[in-house]
Amino acid sequence: MHSPDVVIAGAGITGLTCALELQDCGLEVVVLERGTAGREASWAAAGMLAAHDPANPSQLAPLADLSVTLYPTLLDRIDALTGVRVPIETRWTLEAAEGWRHHRAMLPALQGRGFRRLPEQSLDPRKLVPALRAAVDAAGVTVLENTPVRAAYQRGAGISVRTPDGVIQAGAFLDCSGAWSAAASPAKGQMLCVHAPGVFSTGTVGNVVVRTHDVYMVPRLDGSVIIGATVEDADFDRKVYEPEMRHLRAEAAELLPALAEAPEIASWAGLRPDTPDHLPILGQADAHAFVAAGHFRNGVLLAPATAHVMMQMVLGMPTSVDLTPFRPDRFPPVIR
Repeated sequence: MHSPDVVIAGAGITGLTCALELQDCGLEVVVLERGTAGREASWAAAGMLAAHDPANPSQLAPLADLSVTLYPTLLDRIDALTGVRVPIETRWTLEAAEGWRHHRAMLPALQGRGFRRLPEQSLDPRKLVPALRAAVDAAGVTVLENTPVRAAYQRGAGISVRTPDGVIQAGAFLDCSGAWSAAASPAKGQMLCVHAPGVFSTGTVGNVVVRTHDVYMVPRLDGSVIIGATVEDADFDRKVYEPEMRHLRAEAAELLPALAEAPEIASWAGLRPDTPDHLPILGQADAHAFVAAGHFRNGVLLAPATAHVMMQMVLGMPTSVDLTPFRPDRFPPVIR
C-alpha cells in the first residue's frame, strides 16, 4: 500500500466520522478495524444525544453543544453521499427531576416522580453506522476490516503503523479504537429491546425518551423500545445475564407499567471506552500520533464534534473547543 496521509485505528462511529471529516478536507485516509466496522460500542449504543444529562461531567458541555449543532451537517453529508437519510427517532427527553410535571401532557402513562422536558434528540445507531460506513466508502476512504494495529511508531517525518499484513507508512496516526485503546478501559453495558408499539406515542409530541438515574427507555419509530443500561467493570466480558435483564425491565415497568409484559426482541452487551474521570481523551499524544478515545456513554453524541476538532488538530489549526480537559497526558502512560 502507498502512504496515506492519515491512518485511523478503529471503525466505530468515532473513527468513521473522523475519517469522513479528514477525507473531505482532501487528505487520503485509511481506517484499520480489528473486527467488523461499527459492531462494538457503536452498535450497542442507545443513540441518545444527551447533551444535557446531569451525569455528564461539566467539562463536556462545550464539546457536547458543538456536536449537537454539527449533527444536521453530518446527516446531510451522509445523505448526499449515499442517498440514505438517517431519521431522528425522538425529539424530546423527559428526565427525572423533582418538582417538574412536564410529562403529564407529553406522556400520560408515565408514573411517579416529576420529570423535566429537554430538547434532546435520539437516533438509531444501527441505522446511522451502516449509512456512515457507506458514506465513508463513497468519499474514497479505505476501510480494512479484520486488521488490528499491532504498533505505531515515529519514523522520519511520519509514522509507521504495523499490522499483521505489514507496515503502512503514513503522515499521521489517529487512535479511535475505543475500549481497545491503550488510553481507555472497557465499561460493560447490558441492555434489552422490547416490542411496545404505542406506549410512547400517546402524548402531544410523539415518541419521547424517558431517563432517570437508574434506567432509560428509548423508543424507536418501529415500535421497539431500548431499555438500558448497566455500567459494570467486567473487563471484556460481553455476556448477557438474566438478573440484570430482570432488574432493568422492573425499573422501566415501575415508570411505564405496559413494559412489564412487552415481548423481548433482543438483549446484548457492549463495551464503552471509559477513562478514570469519564472524559474523552482528545489530542496529540506524540509526534504525528493523535488520540480520540474514551467517550464512555457519549460516543454517538460526541462523534461530529470529535471529528471536527481532531481534523483541526491534525491540520495544525486552532480547535473550536478548548481541549485542555481532554489532554492525553493527564493520565500516566498505560502499557498493554
